[in-house]
Amino acid sequence: MNIWYKQLGFKENPLDLRPNTKLVGLERQEETVLNHIEKGEICFLQGLTGSGKSSLLMRVQKKLLDHAFIYVDAQELPLTFDLEEALKDARTLIDRISLKEYPSKPAVLIIDEFQATTPTLVLEARAKWENPNERKIKSIIFAQISKQLKNVTPAFKERLGNRIITLPTLDDSEMKEILKLRLENKRGNFYNRLHNETINLLVACADGNPRRLLEYADILFDFHHRKFGDHNPLLTNRAYLINYYGARDILSANGINTNSYIYLSPDEKKRGLEEFNKRFSKEEQGVISSLMAEPKTFVQLAEEFKLSRTKAQALVKSLRRKKGVSRAGKSKGQQLWQASQHAKRLTVNE
Repeated sequence: MNIWYKQLGFKENPLDLRPNTKLVGLERQEETVLNHIEKGEICFLQGLTGSGKSSLLMRVQKKLLDHAFIYVDAQELPLTFDLEEALKDARTLIDRISLKEYPSKPAVLIIDEFQATTPTLVLEARAKWENPNERKIKSIIFAQISKQLKNVTPAFKERLGNRIITLPTLDDSEMKEILKLRLENKRGNFYNRLHNETINLLVACADGNPRRLLEYADILFDFHHRKFGDHNPLLTNRAYLINYYGARDILSANGINTNSYIYLSPDEKKRGLEEFNKRFSKEEQGVISSLMAEPKTFVQLAEEFKLSRTKAQALVKSLRRKKGVSRAGKSKGQQLWQASQHAKRLTVNE
């Protein structure tokens, strides 16, 4: 076999970067989207690349089998696209046999990469959702990376209101859960073939992006298959683990910056506190200690340390550059920060 995942007993690549319904950490956002659809509303789904927008929309479509979905990727929309025809194409075979002009199931329009949408399509979609004489669409979902809706009118934004769903950056535990979910098959869970320090390295390098996490893990498994072939230790040796040092070298050879997480040996841990004091100022050390207790926004840090918001933001930026903090999701739309695994390890004096 010439593909690693088939060698390990998977029918398909469990770390495939394409949309996948196995989601972690987006339960609340999924429930909100479903609620807007059931109520016949329009809503805006926003999230960074790799945050799970397309995967969430795929889950929604699989859950609402009693609805007819029209999916449009605005970046790849042909000039000849006709929403009326796309709506008719959503008819089932029974609809066609019954000579129904439109789907008998309530229609839901999904416009992905909405920033590339033409004003004409926006107006047509709005009319088919809003106009009593043309109301053929029950609900509309817009999805894009940016938070700014630049190609709609103020009146349209008013109709959208606060129905804006932002996908959060996943925390470390949620990132690990994604790997656990993806790497399980009948032979066991190959997540357990990754050393704990290797998992920490993958999560740190991915920096909250699930797509990068899957890509980096795929590189490790693919390397072992190509290097060892039928003698792949992941297949022949139950005790074998992909260790930190091997993973770091493999990822580095593939052009991935692995400096975001540094594993310290027992001897290095003894020098960790000295390195911590050398790398971070007293002010930065105080912030790290605070973030070890619980994640906080820079606004909360400003209040806690009696700093201006500008100063607190600059402090967080400096700590991120020094690998002292990492993202920990969001709270009320604001980025939460936590002490990085590397900073935590430097404080261990054993």
